Amino acid sequence: MLLAIALFLSFLCGSIPFGVFIARSRGVDIRSVGSGNIGATNVWRVLGPKWGGVSFVLDVAKGVAGPVIGRAILGENATVEIALCGVAAVLGHTFSPFLGFKGGKGIATSLGAMLGLMPLVGISIAAVWTISLAVSRMVSVASVVSCVALPILAWVLGAPPPFVVVAVSMGVVAFLKHIPNLKRIAAGTEPKVGQKKAAPNENASGENAPSEAAPNKIETALLNDEK
Repeated sequence: MLLAIALFLSFLCGSIPFGVFIARSRGVDIRSVGSGNIGATNVWRVLGPKWGGVSFVLDVAKGVAGPVIGRAILGENATVEIALCGVAAVLGHTFSPFLGFKGGKGIATSLGAMLGLMPLVGISIAAVWTISLAVSRMVSVASVVSCVALPILAWVLGAPPPFVVVAVSMGVVAFLKHIPNLKRIAAGTEPKVGQKKAAPNENASGENAPSEAAPNKIETALLNDEK
């Protein structure tokens, strides 16, 4: 019973779509602009670094909440159960009941879960993501590299076996979520850091965006908070 409660609360925390709520408070439906993703990257592109940063921190925090809830309810020695709470938080973000069991790609929430399970692994994977982003200038590339590196780092840094299994599962789920990005990378249409923010009428690859010199009325209305 205690495990069921811990898993439910972890999933519920993970399922809160902060990106959607933040964008809605600014008069934007984040699912209909930019890439359509609810995560911090799309919020950043559409609403700017301030709100993108807030979304990122909150998505990380709800990942941390899973293991914290597990330890609080089940005790420090319940290693397997605590690991499952981390997975539940990530699954909540990826399959949010608030969004019809759809959601984001889980990168920030997975980072939070690993920080909650094993801080050294979480810090290491954050460093891998940052370096990969600096080299590629693509958030998706940094995320995919991190997906591959996560289970390897967990094993190398001596994480308990249940945590390594969690790292593998998180990496696989996040990688699968990035398949559309991989296709855009192959096609040369994946946006890079530093490109202009997504306009509401552009598609997921950033095509058909209005000129920066003459933004259309819809873009001005939805992104007027950036003036």
